[in-house]
Amino acid sequence: MARTLCAALLTTVAALGTGLAAPAPSVAATTDDVVSSHWIGLGYNQNPQPPSGTSWSTTDWNRMVSRTDYMKPGVVRVMFNLPWFWSGTDAGGSYDFASAAYLNAEKVIKHYADQGVPVVSGLFGIDNLTYTSPNTAAVQATLVKHLQAHGAAPGFWVGVNEPNVSNDSKSYSYTDWQTATTNLASAFATAGVDTNRTVISGADTAEAGISAYDGDLGRQTAPVCNAGCDSALVWKLASLNTFTAQVYADSATDTAITFQTSSDGTTWKSLAVTPPTPVALVTGKNGGGMWSYTYTASGITGSKYLRLSVASSALEHTIGSMHVANNSTTVDDSLDDLTQTQAALDTGTWKGTNSWWLRSAQSGLLGTTEAHFYGQELYGAAPEYVEPVMSRAVSQIRTAVPGSPVLLGETGMKALQYPDGSKDYRFALDTTQPLRMADLAVQEARSGVDGAAAWCLDGYASTTFCGMWGRGNDDPGKVSAHSTALRPWFYTWSLLTRYLPTGSTIHAPAEPAGVRVLAAQLPNGGWTFVLVNRTSVTQTVRLTEPTGSITLNKYLYTDGATPSTDVNGFPTKVGTLTANFTGGHTLTVGVGSVLVFTTAS
Repeated sequence: MARTLCAALLTTVAALGTGLAAPAPSVAATTDDVVSSHWIGLGYNQNPQPPSGTSWSTTDWNRMVSRTDYMKPGVVRVMFNLPWFWSGTDAGGSYDFASAAYLNAEKVIKHYADQGVPVVSGLFGIDNLTYTSPNTAAVQATLVKHLQAHGAAPGFWVGVNEPNVSNDSKSYSYTDWQTATTNLASAFATAGVDTNRTVISGADTAEAGISAYDGDLGRQTAPVCNAGCDSALVWKLASLNTFTAQVYADSATDTAITFQTSSDGTTWKSLAVTPPTPVALVTGKNGGGMWSYTYTASGITGSKYLRLSVASSALEHTIGSMHVANNSTTVDDSLDDLTQTQAALDTGTWKGTNSWWLRSAQSGLLGTTEAHFYGQELYGAAPEYVEPVMSRAVSQIRTAVPGSPVLLGETGMKALQYPDGSKDYRFALDTTQPLRMADLAVQEARSGVDGAAAWCLDGYASTTFCGMWGRGNDDPGKVSAHSTALRPWFYTWSLLTRYLPTGSTIHAPAEPAGVRVLAAQLPNGGWTFVLVNRTSVTQTVRLTEPTGSITLNKYLYTDGATPSTDVNGFPTKVGTLTANFTGGHTLTVGVGSVLVFTTAS
């Protein structure tokens, strides 16, 4: 059913595309840089409640519609608060589908549904309900059924927001999620929810922390102790002669890992392996001190068994993968579990530490996989870490559920925090945010995700001014936390949502260091090119794609400069380019700049 929904989305939106001097759709894309995705598009998280008053005023509604119509999002996430439509306990309660808050949310979702834009939805919280209670699932199913009956069917229902994050109001285990989602499927069936229109998705988990393991979602962790807990994993392959092992350790000077070989599994001899150079991983606020070690050896002889040993250590040692080969056979163990090791020879109490994202994808309970990922640039991470991390993660998800859409229901910059723990959203107002978000979007698209929804459109609570414009009564002619003035990052994000439409074929061309590059063949055969320069010098990029001769509109954002806009604040082109990229064509992008070239209007 997820494939049916995705195919319908691609067909619907592809029919809407317009272009300028686009080549015939029969022009074939090259395959060497084509990304294996089924592109749905970029969008945003939207608060469905009006910025003022209890119901949407004509002024507020028209402002929102005018701006989002320009953006042409590929996906929008609209979450519910339980009191908008229901009150009660596990023992029972009552629905109120006539409340202003509920009707506001229904109106917003229906607006997108009428335009064919898929909406991701679910509950931000469940208040005093029990997560695993069948009644909690029934409440959600009744809501979805009501939305469907009123023409406001969400395309994706994710259950409860970020169930893997513990806080003062919730602390759930993965087993709890399985129970809650199994209940949800049963409740959908009982309520008569049309699951071709609304797909159970998720697990809506927070996954910024996967960068601490370089995006590796499946792994095994050795016991941690000061002494007496030596551990080992063993693989078997006759005449093995080479291996590569990926290890994550909580030290830049780790020496706890050793290797041994055996011909019979009884007598072992030490194998000399050159110590690898440790690579620091991005951990940000999700912990610190993790390092990646890639151990390799070749020319091994007389061996049938390979043992990876971890000496007793008070530091973490996690095994991400093992690849063992002989002249004709390769054993690729992703370490999602221990089914490929030799259980009788393994030692120690290993702990599977698979991401909820991967486990939920493997569960068979979901029609679409969806999670949250925030870049940690504000914490000092080099911006370019995102693509390799996300590429590895998405590859593992695709292996687990081939053909299923892979969505990021929330994405953006992980906010810094004030001393009291509240988030500091001042970055959403600055002139560098347009570069950060364009950079993030390009890397995520190149990594193979099918779509991503930015946090956020225009804010939530007064302190959560995360949007491309704000909510409040500050001077509407000046950017501030509580002004409706468009903020700088609207410029780049709106260009990307508009000119990377559903059904595009995403390409990942070669990139100079510090420059992000994306190419997309549009559903009508036209093209969009995106270049983001995060370096301190002007960069030239030579692109080769099978475009034929095309005429492209050019849009430019430069940090610190005022971009070209119309009276509404919407981007306007700064020129046109006629070129043929089939044999290669060079583009130049300035310092701190985002360039978008597109045949679309």
